[in-house]
Amino acid sequence: MSDRTSSVRHIPPLPSWRQPSEILGDCLPLLDPPSRITVTDAAERYMRVPVAGDWRPFDRMVTPYTVEPADTSQSRRFKTVCFVGPSQSGKTQLLMTVAFHAITSAPDPVQVIHMTKTDADAWVEEKLNPAIRHSPEVFDRLGRGRDDDTFSRKRFRGMRLSIGYPVANQLSSRSQRLVLMTDYDHMKQVLGPKDAPEGSPYGMARQRIRTFMSRGGVLLESSPAFPVIEEDWKAGPMNPHELPPVSGGIVRIYNEGTRGRWYWECRNCGELFEPHFERLVYDDALEPAEAGARAQMECPDCGELYAHRHKLELNRRALAGHGGWLHESSRLEDGKRALVRIDDPDLRATDIASYSLNGAAAAFASWEGLVSSYLAAMRQAEQFGDYTELSRVFFTERAEPFKRPAQGDEDELTTTKLREAAVTLPKGVAPNWCRFVTVSIDVQGNRFEVLAMGWGEQGERAVIDRFAISQPPDHAPRAKNEDGRYRLIDPGRYAEDADVLLELADRAFPVEGESWALKPCALTIDFNGPAGWSDNAEKFWRGRRRAGQGHLWFLSIGRGGFHQRDRVWLEAPERGSKGKKARGIKLLNMAVDRLKDSVLSALGRLERGIGAQHVPDWMETEALAELLAEQRTAKGYEKKQGVTRNETLDLSVQALATAEHKGLNRINPEAPPDWAVLGPGNAFAVAQDAGAPEQAAPETAPARPDTPPPAPRRSIG
Repeated sequence: MSDRTSSVRHIPPLPSWRQPSEILGDCLPLLDPPSRITVTDAAERYMRVPVAGDWRPFDRMVTPYTVEPADTSQSRRFKTVCFVGPSQSGKTQLLMTVAFHAITSAPDPVQVIHMTKTDADAWVEEKLNPAIRHSPEVFDRLGRGRDDDTFSRKRFRGMRLSIGYPVANQLSSRSQRLVLMTDYDHMKQVLGPKDAPEGSPYGMARQRIRTFMSRGGVLLESSPAFPVIEEDWKAGPMNPHELPPVSGGIVRIYNEGTRGRWYWECRNCGELFEPHFERLVYDDALEPAEAGARAQMECPDCGELYAHRHKLELNRRALAGHGGWLHESSRLEDGKRALVRIDDPDLRATDIASYSLNGAAAAFASWEGLVSSYLAAMRQAEQFGDYTELSRVFFTERAEPFKRPAQGDEDELTTTKLREAAVTLPKGVAPNWCRFVTVSIDVQGNRFEVLAMGWGEQGERAVIDRFAISQPPDHAPRAKNEDGRYRLIDPGRYAEDADVLLELADRAFPVEGESWALKPCALTIDFNGPAGWSDNAEKFWRGRRRAGQGHLWFLSIGRGGFHQRDRVWLEAPERGSKGKKARGIKLLNMAVDRLKDSVLSALGRLERGIGAQHVPDWMETEALAELLAEQRTAKGYEKKQGVTRNETLDLSVQALATAEHKGLNRINPEAPPDWAVLGPGNAFAVAQDAGAPEQAAPETAPARPDTPPPAPRRSIG
């Protein structure tokens, strides 16, 4: 064989020819009109769902409240179906049933929009692909070409299923019969560039279905995530199913629609009532878990009580006609808005079929969990002024809009009110109920700002010292000039300047009326500061660790925004472009905006009690003003107009973060840890001479202006 012949590449044989009859057989079903079968019927016939590790046929009785919204998505009367529901309700599977109906029974292009590309890919990999593989009739319709089965597109016989996320080009220039949107309130609410916005995801989705006229539709589901914007709003007889006005999101769309609510029929009196969290009966004086375990649902008409085990039966009876979805109508009965079924001719005039399911009726959520979560979140809000967890319970578990309690003008904190409520306590002395002391240190370009806080039970605390350190230690470079005068501290340039903080760990704060004093159990320094300080701070902390004091000293860093992963967490910082963790050093991360909520709420508790923060009568007006230097916005706290200094607020936040990290919220007063023992048995208690003079504060920055004569004080003892 010649070289030329041997170099010819092997060409695989062509695939066998298909008979025209086979091609025609594949194509003819595409000419069939859509099957006259409801979404739920198609799901039970064609769809398989995971149940306890096994794949079983879809059963409408598991989440009976999704039947009507799913079937209504095919109605020519409505352009939109809107479902507001909690987690653990099966609302995400609602989209799957509608998509599978289009695949098997009404072939036309369908688009699914997720919150982000990452969420879309995860849904395809973890939910959609397994459901397709385990549903034989659906899998048989899936194309076998290379591009027929991707993360962004699935081609089935006669239809295309697109999977995207909310960006303008995903919702532009494409005609879809159905657009299905999941977790709507967690999407970007305005698409397109800031200087030329193109609209909301919902508004753009409505444009995509216009080509299909009455057959087109949008289905969106979500838990609410936008706060209430009207303080005095109440539902009345003319709008019994309306949800409170919010600043955006799915609740606005719901309120524009038919406003359907899910009802049960009482087995005792036969009256219909909505299963709502507010109708759960429990003893809120008990511990959250115990109160939740005893929760029951009460009929508002006869007082009949239902245990959680009855929920499945009541949901199924509702689907059979003993309750179910009731919507607002245009008809009045006895001066109230009549409630009707979705097919009633007097239904509220709108092209949006909207539904709101309260978490108490959700199939996979327990009343025990709802009540215990709510009570625990309420107690956290009351104790610390942190409403983050409570808002999550309302939004995610109860599916209700949340309004954070706001102080009215008459309750607004002022320096005058703080001074009037100031406690009588000598400077540098801890109250007699103090269990431990923390020291917070803020780093400025020419000084260290310091605050010492004394802590009692259940978060009650008092400022026991507040001063600034502006002179470097004697051994620091160029500490004094030729005239023997100290320069100002320069912590970013001279690492040795941080040594001036060393004496704080050994400083003992006398306890009022007692023979002992308390040393700090923790000292926290701001990791941020002037240029060069972060490196010097790390050097200082490593020196403290070598000296055996690593457990006493912390470096803190603030994280803005209300949606941080926690309030306080200790973690190694990332170093380098690849996100590698720094070795040997950890930072005390603080969700500063959530902690500022807590601090300002604590300052507003002007009497002694759980979570109160007291200011002493010696505190200067300028320091009091620093506590009130910021105002809350939707994105976080910002300095008030014209205000430049907020150090005392930042130091109070740092103190709260330190105490919570130490275990403030876990202290058992009957068996406290050794650092929180009340009395001379405390691990940080030292004896003091009863006649010894009060300890002098370190060299401080120039004194602030004199304060006005103090108002009458109350004792803190």
